Amino acid sequence: MPLQEPSSKSTPPLGLRTWAITLLEICIGFCAAVACAELALPSALAQAPVSDPDPSIIRRWVEDLGDRQFEVRDQATAKLSNLSNQQLELLKELLASSTDPEIIVRLSSVVAKLKAERQSQIVQVFLRETDIEKDHGLKGWSSFAKVAGSNRTSKRLFLQLYDRYPMLVEQPLDDPKQAAEFGLGIVRGIQQQEMGRNEPDKIDGLVLLYCSCIASTSDEYKANLAAMSLRVLLRAPYNQALRDPQGKRAIESMVEIWSQNIEGSYEQTIALQIMLEANLSTARSLAMRMLQAPDARSPSNDQQDPKDLLKAFQVFFRFGKPEDIPLLEKWLANKEVCEELVSLNFPGAMQPPFPPNGQGPNQPNNPGNNPNAQRPLATVELRDVALLACMQIADIDYRDHFRSLRQSVLWGYVPNSIALPVGSEAIREARLEAWKKARP
Repeated sequence: MPLQEPSSKSTPPLGLRTWAITLLEICIGFCAAVACAELALPSALAQAPVSDPDPSIIRRWVEDLGDRQFEVRDQATAKLSNLSNQQLELLKELLASSTDPEIIVRLSSVVAKLKAERQSQIVQVFLRETDIEKDHGLKGWSSFAKVAGSNRTSKRLFLQLYDRYPMLVEQPLDDPKQAAEFGLGIVRGIQQQEMGRNEPDKIDGLVLLYCSCIASTSDEYKANLAAMSLRVLLRAPYNQALRDPQGKRAIESMVEIWSQNIEGSYEQTIALQIMLEANLSTARSLAMRMLQAPDARSPSNDQQDPKDLLKAFQVFFRFGKPEDIPLLEKWLANKEVCEELVSLNFPGAMQPPFPPNGQGPNQPNNPGNNPNAQRPLATVELRDVALLACMQIADIDYRDHFRSLRQSVLWGYVPNSIALPVGSEAIREARLEAWKKARP
């Protein structure tokens, strides 16, 4: 009987089918083994410790960096680049003692690479550490945390110093004299930047603020550095360092310390402006200090300018709290003018009679006898701004009493928008009575 060709749907013989199944199982097992090996290999390599050669070999590689043959120099560079950052100190010593230009250039690039790798590793461990007090070799953290606070926000702000000022990250800064000298160096560097010699950087402002906080523990250094930093932090880009929303908590802690060393109403007003531009609520503590100053409410006080005190009341309008109301109420009887709108009389204009204030009509110091004298049309008194701050804090609709008030993004409102014409005592009395009735 002739043999018939098997059809494509016919079942293969039992022996052949068994052999095929066995071969398929072998292939599957081999592929699985290869996959597992590929997955396990990186893990094993990651866990394997890096074995660096002996220092003598490393020194020979450094000498090869100055070899006459390019291939030798290139191979030595590659070998040194593959070292672990544990050899960084040795390479720094060899770099400092080298005089060959080729070695200096190549070894400098290797040192920079290993230093960046070590910084990256330390920073990652430092940020992941749950114990805030541990510095993991960043010895400057303890000094920074004293003025900025021990929290993760301060950690991130602290690490911003690493690229430009690594010495402040790797070494503590506890000596006020050292901090003052470092801060003065920053100021000199900023002066060179203004002359176009260096590129300005906002981190300089942050470092200057940090140094001012450390120097504040010494009466000998705090005033001078605080005054210098005041002028710097008023300008861009240095004031940008205070506007980091992620580091706001730490920045407010440092600004709080720094502002305590600012003396003089004019300087304090500038400090208030710096804080308000950065939207820092610490402006409230400085404004409170200005209003609590000895004899601040005395009309004969030469230390506090009413225009500067006006800025303090505007800060309370923005950041005031209910516990501030008793302090503000002490100013509700103060009639000192802090803002006024004036008119310049043209020559020969008729002058209105001036009230009898001890200056006779024929006296030369009477403004009414000067045809070109300025005369006030409307004024803002300290009691006006104090009452406005009280109403704002107490959540009373001040629009009923200060209807022409214009808002200001920085200071809360425009002072001359609440000015009253001369002789508006009745309006002020009515405002005060309304406050006494609605006061919480």
